[in-house]
Amino acid sequence: METSEKKLVFVVDDDSLYTKGVSEYLRKEIPDLQIKAFSTGEACLHALHLNPSVIILDYYLNSEFEFAWNGLQMLKKILTTQPWLKVIIVSCQHEMEIALNCMKEGAADYIIKNENALPSIKKTVDALFDGAIEY
Repeated sequence: METSEKKLVFVVDDDSLYTKGVSEYLRKEIPDLQIKAFSTGEACLHALHLNPSVIILDYYLNSEFEFAWNGLQMLKKILTTQPWLKVIIVSCQHEMEIALNCMKEGAADYIIKNENALPSIKKTVDALFDGAIEY
């Protein structure tokens, strides 16, 4: 696939090691992706004009900047301005209510950060690009 045909994926997480890990894993597993990483949701919002196909968004984004928006607030804002965007929420939160709220607000998937997170993210990204997940 040519560079101009690559699908753009945003990875948004305030943990730079996690962002780097997700980005490198996806580049290796799905070479036809272009990945842009952001440490804040606000930076991601400013780059929406680049028209990403998928956003992988951390639920807690305010560990470094306490007044930063969290993932649910970002999800709502993103889908208000670009309702066609596919957003995957990733989180250390195991609470079912948080996952349900994210899905209710339009997340394409909710993935818990654990040893299976990277393969789960890849599987969801693949399914979104193949049209297997519609919401």
